[in-house]
Amino acid sequence: MLIALNVVDYRYSSGRQVDCKAMVSTQIPLRKKRKAATRDSLISSARLLFAQRGYKETTLEEVAEHAGLHVQTLYRHFANKQELATAGDQDLLDQFEYAITDPQRSSNTFDFWREWVGDMAVRLTRVEGGQNLRVFLRQRWSRHRVSPLLIRIAQQYEDLLTESLARDFGLPSIGVATPRLVAIMLWGVHSHVQRLYVDDEEFDLAKEVVVVVDSVESLFGHLMKPASSV
Repeated sequence: MLIALNVVDYRYSSGRQVDCKAMVSTQIPLRKKRKAATRDSLISSARLLFAQRGYKETTLEEVAEHAGLHVQTLYRHFANKQELATAGDQDLLDQFEYAITDPQRSSNTFDFWREWVGDMAVRLTRVEGGQNLRVFLRQRWSRHRVSPLLIRIAQQYEDLLTESLARDFGLPSIGVATPRLVAIMLWGVHSHVQRLYVDDEEFDLAKEVVVVVDSVESLFGHLMKPASSV
């Protein structure tokens, strides 16, 4: 599953990287910027404490204290620990949706997904050699049950990929049609590759996430319609 140890500060648009911080500085009032900064501080503190102490052992009071805030401020942003723990994932999904549904996007779904997951893997594994990422993923998958919020987020990624592939193939997206099956392959094998990364210190995540996309494209790339007919 795609994860966000910290919120990514850019979006893709027509093959260009758009600086989100610049967008924020010109479009969002000061009060909203402060609210966003508080939210980001809580997410970062939660990620750090969950990695250091464990998800179950960390209290929301400790997260708020680490962020220099009162716990009531935390509750104004997040209803519970699960919502806080998945907030970074939701933010990343929002950025992904913004980018993949951009009407000005010129790349096809395979190229877009390849660049998105490849760049994300490079960024996350660059921090302390990827050890923080491994710790985070181990803790996430060691929980007794997967958060319903994470399941919903995964389903939304799959839905967005399905809609984009349906446009590329000129096929319907409803039901268990080819676009849905290809989206399941892209998403499911990507998640599997992350599990392999957790268990193998020598595993090159940035390389393998791209290999997955290349493999799926080799099977279904012939279904792509010419750009003028999509």
